[in-house]
Amino acid sequence: MRPPSIVMFERLFLASMVLSVLAFIVGYDTLTEQLANEPGLSELGLGAGFLTGIVAVSVAIYLLLWFLIARKASSVAKWILIVLLALSLFSLPAIFAGELDLIAILNIAVYALELAAVVHLFRADAVAWFRGEWDTDPTTFD
Repeated sequence: MRPPSIVMFERLFLASMVLSVLAFIVGYDTLTEQLANEPGLSELGLGAGFLTGIVAVSVAIYLLLWFLIARKASSVAKWILIVLLALSLFSLPAIFAGELDLIAILNIAVYALELAAVVHLFRADAVAWFRGEWDTDPTTFD
């Protein structure tokens, strides 16, 4: 049995992923329009398929990190997730600088859920679990 902090991490992190995909779907037309207006990318032939591919690869990487953290207790994956989250926070000021529409609100919610999820990785029960010191309480199933 996994510690409560890891279970909460999993719920918050997967919720952030669902919101992230939803934000992509809602903003798909806007993103493809912006991509089409970039002359360098148009010349390379990078269009909507490229954008969808990037999102699919990103989701796959984050799902792999979720699996390694929440199911395999990988400390390396935990720190990779933290670094990726820290790097992605650099785009947060741009979200607040732009129009506060549905896509921006969804993206802010994604960041909030990811931050809340990562905080749970540093709670005492999660730290013990990553160290391999977490034991299931035998009275749990009584």
